[in-house]
Amino acid sequence: MWTADEIARLCYEHYGIRLPKKGKPEPNHEWTLLAAVVKIQSPADKACDTPDKPVQVTKEVVSMGTGTKCIGQSKMRKNGTFSTNSSWQPP
Repeated sequence: MWTADEIARLCYEHYGIRLPKKGKPEPNHEWTLLAAVVKIQSPADKACDTPDKPVQVTKEVVSMGTGTKCIGQSKMRKNGTFSTNSSWQPP
């Protein structure tokens, strides 16, 4: 079995090692969102844990996304509407 902390650690390691520094937030000054898809695979002949022998699984980050679509207050309309989607038109 695996824990949420193990999955989170795997994702943070992937983010820190596999992604370039360019575009990452500056520590203690900026932040970003992080989402990942993790593939967890057990051997074909072992489908589930048993009390005496837990199944060894492989965990792999197969997709990761970061960032936000934030706009500054100067671009926000008085009624609060704004879209970064170029095909959307305000009413």
